[in-house]
Amino acid sequence: MLEQWEALVTHFSGVTDRLGKGIDEEIFETVVTLNAVGLPTIMSCGGHLDERRGLLLPWVDIGPQDSEFKALVQEEQELVLKVSLAHQHLSALREQEHCEESLLAEVQSQVYELARRMREAQRQLLIWQIPLRTRLVRYLNQFYEGRMVPFDRHLILAPGLYTRLQSQGAIDLYLEAPRELQRQKLEEYRQEMHEFTAFLKQLYFSGQIDQHGQT
Repeated sequence: MLEQWEALVTHFSGVTDRLGKGIDEEIFETVVTLNAVGLPTIMSCGGHLDERRGLLLPWVDIGPQDSEFKALVQEEQELVLKVSLAHQHLSALREQEHCEESLLAEVQSQVYELARRMREAQRQLLIWQIPLRTRLVRYLNQFYEGRMVPFDRHLILAPGLYTRLQSQGAIDLYLEAPRELQRQKLEEYRQEMHEFTAFLKQLYFSGQIDQHGQT
């Protein structure tokens, strides 16, 4: 168990983004812990408050590592682009004075079909992540049993291409708040993530949960 943990620490110490930047120190242990209990991480942010980027509150994206899932993510992203381009084409045709109705109908039909395929890909992405989200919800239920914190601090799951773990207030509640309040929320949300991490880590090292999510 300790050997596996140390291997994960070594692995994620070498992980960088496209700019060559490593995992934020404030979220590093969370990333290691989630992977240790069988919840693969995709991306993360430890939270920042600076002039260039403004307020960014802590989050971790979690998702399956299956090649089929990754292919579906790629397909969805390609379809999103195709739908956008098809809408632009349709709008340009509608602005033409003498565009044939048959051509408009054909392009509109293409837009509808691409949009249908995009929605289906997005639906499949959500379905694929149900097992991971179900486990996360179970852990969060255990973590918050008897725990009293302000609702905006509560960790929640936000669905999308991946499943994002973040505090409720991280979505948009404090984008225009005074800087001192933003700084306070950044520290509170980091602390909430740290405490959930400690909870999972305790389950892991006590043998109550393994890398396959078995208890």
